[in-house]
Amino acid sequence: MKVYFNKNFTGTADQLRALQYSGHEVVVSHTDPHHAMLDAARECGMTTLLEPKNIESEPYLDYIEDLLRVLRIDAFLPGKLAEQFAEQPERFPQAVVPAAPETLRLINNKGRFMADWPETLLPLPRWVMFQTLDEFDAGRAALTQDGVRLCMKPTEGIYASGFRILNDVPRVNSFLKGQLYEMSTAAAREMIAAADTWPEYLLMHTLEGDERSVDCAALNGDLLGCVVRRKVRQEQIIEPRPDLVEVAREMARRYQLSGLFNFQTRDDRAGAPHLLEINTRASGGIRNALASGVNLPGLLFDALSGVQRPEVLTPTQTIHVREDKRARRA
Repeated sequence: MKVYFNKNFTGTADQLRALQYSGHEVVVSHTDPHHAMLDAARECGMTTLLEPKNIESEPYLDYIEDLLRVLRIDAFLPGKLAEQFAEQPERFPQAVVPAAPETLRLINNKGRFMADWPETLLPLPRWVMFQTLDEFDAGRAALTQDGVRLCMKPTEGIYASGFRILNDVPRVNSFLKGQLYEMSTAAAREMIAAADTWPEYLLMHTLEGDERSVDCAALNGDLLGCVVRRKVRQEQIIEPRPDLVEVAREMARRYQLSGLFNFQTRDDRAGAPHLLEINTRASGGIRNALASGVNLPGLLFDALSGVQRPEVLTPTQTIHVREDKRARRA
């Protein structure tokens, strides 16, 4: 199968390395000739292309349409403008998009997703949505509980942009230790009050237990592979967790997911996992999941090629993973 990756995040380089010996022919493009994606592709003997810079959306779609036709691409895993490729399946039949357009809009809005999620599968932290200071204060009153800190994050956004853990009393140690994701409740109230308009935000219970990232591959709602990794200070621990694999299976089925996706969980004080969010893209730490030996992008393209496996591939033993920093010439 001839597969294509367009411009995407740096972590895509790890997916490309995982495909080096997969038997699939891989084409990779980016606007930056020194980007990690192209560097990895060259290391693996893959075809590399430079995309045009500073191009508007519609001409870019035209460019990709021509590229897919000329190079006879069988499968295309979009990064840049993924939502727009999802909107035009007839024009881009090769595109492996995460979900139907309306489903993507639901998932990409954390408030809508959490309202839709069946907590019988996996509970959520207690939460409310707010857009005004009055709603923020009402949410605090509803959620306040002894020993539980609150946090706030936007309903739309990636990584930790806009996320803050709230402290009712300013914590000097947090300031001195550079805890950038903490702020006082008073400062949050002042900021919300000063804004002409405030975006949709979630106010939630902060869970203090173990955090896990669950990396998955799926095709048309069928889960292909799943790796659960627990995050600790110096390493990540890949764990056999049949319960979370089952959650991943039901998540893929419910939203008819395709491609690579990821969801985050955090334990409460009793050690019970709660769902924090889902991302319809590979996680930034997918390299840790790939160290398990479960080749998530390889499973995806094998399935697209017609390979059928009787069960979901997932690690069956505990594996400790550490990252090594590496430098490369630009």
